[in-house]
Amino acid sequence: MGERFDNNGRLIVPVSEIKKGMSVGKERFVLVEAYCVNGHNLVDIRYVINGFPGIRLKFKRPGNKGEFVISAIEDDFEKIILSGSLEKNKKYDLFCPVCNAKLPVLTNCNCQNDAELVVLGLTPDLDFNNAVTFCNVTGCNNGSFIKSGEALRHSRLHGK
Repeated sequence: MGERFDNNGRLIVPVSEIKKGMSVGKERFVLVEAYCVNGHNLVDIRYVINGFPGIRLKFKRPGNKGEFVISAIEDDFEKIILSGSLEKNKKYDLFCPVCNAKLPVLTNCNCQNDAELVVLGLTPDLDFNNAVTFCNVTGCNNGSFIKSGEALRHSRLHGK
């Protein structure tokens, strides 16, 4: 068996350990810690998605607010809605459920005009070089966790 953690301390889990029916041999990252700008760890052990604690967030858009938990597994789009409701292809502002700090925006996402890639730190002190990003539009194909440096590179190459 290969390494358990990558160079950034993220847990590496073979896909076959996550979901049955997915291609064997591919590896995915699992975030074991994810922080807001004020250093609150958003990984919540009370809510498990596909065998791993999820990341709890608050969401808001005009006329709709609530909380949900997203999977901490790379490229896993499952979520648990705790309150409120989400509409597909809608942008939501995302917040820390502890201190209500809005998640910072790294860059725009190319899925629609108002879409943004928001940031979760991998350490309590937010460092954009040691963070992951995901789109704040439900159903976006760019919704998987990607390192912030890769997001900036992608943004420069593909516009927006």
